[in-house]
Amino acid sequence: MAIKGFLGQYDINIDDKGRVRIPAKFKAQLGEEFVISCGGRECLSVYPENEWEKMTEQLEKFDGFNEEVEDFKRTIYANATEAEYDSVGRVLIPIKYREYASLKKELIVSGVGDHFEIWDAEKWNSNSYSSVEKRRTLQKEVSLSLTGGKNGI
Repeated sequence: MAIKGFLGQYDINIDDKGRVRIPAKFKAQLGEEFVISCGGRECLSVYPENEWEKMTEQLEKFDGFNEEVEDFKRTIYANATEAEYDSVGRVLIPIKYREYASLKKELIVSGVGDHFEIWDAEKWNSNSYSSVEKRRTLQKEVSLSLTGGKNGI
């Protein structure tokens, strides 16, 4: 069975030079060309080339004469970089991105469907993203939001 999308979470480490090894299951889907960007919550988002292109196509549909749209696009593009594997299969995370996400030694790589995120393990754990209770709480909140305040669960 060939499941599409980035699923699960993995523990990885970052070395002193800022290099990481992407988990094999994620690496297979990521391909050779990909983008690392600052995520929405002090993490890094990593997109395969095709998913990055889909996202940027959506951005280009917004009104280019709207200053907020242009500012938003600047923040997206200015905080993203093309990335590649080194000769032994590691990825260098530039210092700007390591600092943004406060990456220390131990990291969590977590699937988010069309992309994956890289988190400092301490930050990840403090947000309880792995807990069933957190999922249940968020599931209720999202359901209420999507159903206009009606309990859809």
